[in-house]
Amino acid sequence: MTCSDPQDLRRRASWDGASGTSWRRLLDDLQRQYEIPMEIFLCTPLCFVHPLMSCLPDYTPSSTIIPRRRCSTLLTQSREYQRYRCLYHKSAVDPSSSLLSSDHTCDKESFPRITTTILEVHSDEVWNVAWSHNGDRLASASKDKTAIIWRIGLEAEPSSRDCIAEFILRDHPYPLGCLAWSLDDSILSTSADHLIFLWNTKTGVLIKTLENHAETVSALVWLPDGSGFMSGSLDRKILLWDMEGELRESWHDIAIRVTDAAVTPDMKRLVAVGMGYNPPPTLARANVRDASPHTAPNDNGNAMGPRSPENRMIIYDLKTGQVELSVHMEGELTSVNISEDSRHALINHAPDEIHLWDLEESRLAHKFTGQRQGHHVIRSCFGGINGNFIISGSEDCNVYVWHRDTGTLLEALEGHGSGSVNSVAWNPRNKRMFASCSDDNTIRVWEAPVSTGGLLRVRRLCV
Repeated sequence: MTCSDPQDLRRRASWDGASGTSWRRLLDDLQRQYEIPMEIFLCTPLCFVHPLMSCLPDYTPSSTIIPRRRCSTLLTQSREYQRYRCLYHKSAVDPSSSLLSSDHTCDKESFPRITTTILEVHSDEVWNVAWSHNGDRLASASKDKTAIIWRIGLEAEPSSRDCIAEFILRDHPYPLGCLAWSLDDSILSTSADHLIFLWNTKTGVLIKTLENHAETVSALVWLPDGSGFMSGSLDRKILLWDMEGELRESWHDIAIRVTDAAVTPDMKRLVAVGMGYNPPPTLARANVRDASPHTAPNDNGNAMGPRSPENRMIIYDLKTGQVELSVHMEGELTSVNISEDSRHALINHAPDEIHLWDLEESRLAHKFTGQRQGHHVIRSCFGGINGNFIISGSEDCNVYVWHRDTGTLLEALEGHGSGSVNSVAWNPRNKRMFASCSDDNTIRVWEAPVSTGGLLRVRRLCV
């Protein structure tokens, strides 16, 4: 289509001028035919677009020019890309926001990087921490042979928050390694050497002691449907229990001495890591994918023992118990954590690395470096909105935080005393709070700086 001059174009388009009603007809026409979002209109001079768009439908179908919903798709991709590039992303992107007029970004100052509470009740090294599912209680496990259930309120202002040691669970004959909350938070399971303990979290009373493992229990994980839990041990056993602590199923003589294990939230897979790989003689190799791209927990607690000749990550089909993938790794594997979407497994890998595995594509997606791990069990986790942060303790007394998608190291948080920061846990309800525990006998709660701009007074809880 050609026009002899601007007046000819305006006449053919039936344009009634800048003060007319053509702009409203244009908006309605674009939204109806091309499904172009309102943000496009805000950034495009209407006097240039209207004549052309009014004439084109007479000559060319709209689907040939712009596929249906294409502009909406491009705008969605723009939002996702900006979220991906936002290193300190802390909230969902508002779909109604105009991202064409300004780029999305989150303020670093709102990231939880300040200690607001220090819990000082344990008398020895604290090896593990875990939040309840409702986010108002924190459990800790220590070398002092106790577990503590802390009640930590969800009030926004730390100074007005309830924070008490609700129960001190003392009936363990050995130092504690593992902690896990039931789905409804009514039961806390703990492990000490080869023993498993089930505790009533409302009364602090011991419900049951389980003695089915022959060596150190190194993994406790409750099933996402709340029907029971699984335990893994250095004795090459993975056991399935119901909520009452009755044994339902036993996987004997598995290929590794388990150092940790986790179940995906969709209940499709069990991911186990361990040492001393010994392939079962009856294993049907045609059904197992083997991918191949040294210290682990010993019977004495959090220190790592002699190097094993081979370390493995093994992915099982949870329903059948069959091996889906077996991956050889050169370094020691001390912990595994699964993302909320069941897509990724986060594995602490000594020396000095954390690996992010894509479980759907069976590949290593990222390596995170900067922290120190060579002699102790370190447990890392996902954090933030949609698990967009990776957080880990370290043997240099610091807590490290990375952006998951880019691998960028964001923070190295100081505060703990001498010794290793052994475990971290992000609050499942308050996405701006996490906890860490250390060989300095303390637990720290981390939050964003106070909004008032005043000095933050750290609360210390002792008994």
